[in-house]
Amino acid sequence: MRQGDSHKKILHQFLKRGGELANSLKDFEYRPEQIRMAEAVMEVLKEGGILLVEAGTGTGKTLAYLLPALLSGRRVVISTGTKTLQEQIFSKDLPLLSHYFQFEAVMMKGRANYLCWRRFNKFLAYPRLDFEMKAELIKEIQNWARQSSSGDKEEFSGLSSEHPLWDKICSDSDSCLGSNCQYFSGCFITRLRGKAQRADLIIVNHHLFFADLAIRQLGFGEIIPRYRAVIFDEAHLLEETISDYFGISLSDRKIQELAQDLKEQSQSLSRAEQNNLEGISQKLANLSQSLFQSLRKELEKESSPEEKRVSFSVDKLPLELLHQAEELKEFFKRTSLLLEPRTDEPELYALALRAIKLRQDLDFLFRQDELDYVYYAQLRSKSTVLSASPLEVGPILEKILYPHLEALVFTSATLTTAEEEGLGFSYFKNRLGLESVPCQELCLASSFNWKKQAILFVPDYLPEPDNEDFIPRACEVLEKLLSLSQGRAFLLFTSYRHLEAFYQELAPGLEFPCLRQGDAPRWYLLEEFRRIEESVLFATTSFWQGVDVIGPALSLVAVDRLPFDSPSDPLIRARIELLYSRGRNAFLEYQVPSAVIMLRQGLGRLIRSKKDFGVLCILDSRILKRNYGKIFLQSLPAVPITRDLKEVEKFFYKRQR
Repeated sequence: MRQGDSHKKILHQFLKRGGELANSLKDFEYRPEQIRMAEAVMEVLKEGGILLVEAGTGTGKTLAYLLPALLSGRRVVISTGTKTLQEQIFSKDLPLLSHYFQFEAVMMKGRANYLCWRRFNKFLAYPRLDFEMKAELIKEIQNWARQSSSGDKEEFSGLSSEHPLWDKICSDSDSCLGSNCQYFSGCFITRLRGKAQRADLIIVNHHLFFADLAIRQLGFGEIIPRYRAVIFDEAHLLEETISDYFGISLSDRKIQELAQDLKEQSQSLSRAEQNNLEGISQKLANLSQSLFQSLRKELEKESSPEEKRVSFSVDKLPLELLHQAEELKEFFKRTSLLLEPRTDEPELYALALRAIKLRQDLDFLFRQDELDYVYYAQLRSKSTVLSASPLEVGPILEKILYPHLEALVFTSATLTTAEEEGLGFSYFKNRLGLESVPCQELCLASSFNWKKQAILFVPDYLPEPDNEDFIPRACEVLEKLLSLSQGRAFLLFTSYRHLEAFYQELAPGLEFPCLRQGDAPRWYLLEEFRRIEESVLFATTSFWQGVDVIGPALSLVAVDRLPFDSPSDPLIRARIELLYSRGRNAFLEYQVPSAVIMLRQGLGRLIRSKKDFGVLCILDSRILKRNYGKIFLQSLPAVPITRDLKEVEKFFYKRQR
């Protein structure tokens, strides 16, 4: 591109009919909405400010912000909600643009994605695994690591992300020695930071972005180089991520890891020091096990297996358990006092800092005197996690993010919900503290013709989802729908309980191959779904968003019920109570909009190109019978609605001929 060309002219040259991309891409589709978005993003990156963009499916929003970012002359950080989109941008979109522009780009993931030389060599010296380890695998990892320029586990196909070995050898912030490490100059993270310092575009994900932002507030070294412009894609996922990284989290697994590392480090000490440190290690492990086993028993009394989070209140705990927490806290202190003076021995000093941090977190979680936080526990299969999350993320962003940026873009296919004057950003702005911040707003409709490509079927004669007859009768409807669609369906559920109940009732009688979330990794299920054209996928939350299946392999998306968050969830309940305490209508201002965004994400899996067609089905009759159902319907794309299965049959008949 010629330097003298105006930015606006360059955008049009790329995105217009017969333009640069039309000549490069076989399946290029002209989208006027894409040009409008690109111009708006260009203006914000050039003039500064905050832009909110809802870009409906098919808009081509990724290129609509990448082009302005490359033309802006700024270092721009692009943060995505998923690693899938992150990989797509770096491996597919940017290589395309590199034919026209000269730029440096780097993709940064969280530490755990990269091999740590120190931990790997330590593992080789002191292997500790409770499973059979093949020497061939270790050799393969060594050969790969020596040749790799990134150390990213995605490069090494011989080790799945679930393999327990990776946890032992990946980079880890708790154990990182920084510049004191003997492997610092050859460290994959060090090299990555060096590349990022020279980059024009830095592609990260929300988890890394806010982990980095939280680290900065604690005064530790940054991961991402300094930036003044950020583009958040899949911005509807931000609140949950921010809550995680600006909260406190402590697990029995984290304490056991410290105990194990203390034991390992003792191997390099004198006999007396070795015995002392091994004794400390064993004591920590025992205290942690005793506390968390007792705590889990108490928490299980108040919870069910279906709940993601359960309330954690120290007021309800037995006095003996509180004494156990105090004893563990005191032992963390003793451990740190023993090791902290060893500043000339980086390994021991790092262990002291970890003990100090664990003591602080344990103290915070058991004091529970910060009124701006919600305290809860997660009872996972292999660990118990105690957490405290901020009630609101807006005040955090108002303090540490917004004032320090010159340009900021939030974009997603689903940011708006129905309001009095049409679709609006009020819910999103409220959740992210943007109500009093000047923002430009742009709402772009989908480039797809939903009126012709899809139909929404709501069987209003079904009982409501909590009725005991709902599942058997809903399965009768689904069986008829699947016969019409010839399989090719996503059946999306709001809970594992519903998924299992529907699967047991429906799957045995179907003639189509059935795939069930939990039976195999997510990526494998998607590959199988695409490969077996008539298959039916039974899935929950993780398949409601970030999944692309283009073409006839997906012709039906059905959801079991309106995806309201459970009001028994401690974090959701606390946010509801906070809004009501301020005289606000939490149901209409928080619960309904949150469910609307989720429903739009789920139904959005259906139409991913202008050639796609299919049926959306909502089995929850409340969308037609309750007053709030209008908000859901008005927030969805303009798609024809029917209550008659015969209309669905006609729809498929016309398109399958």
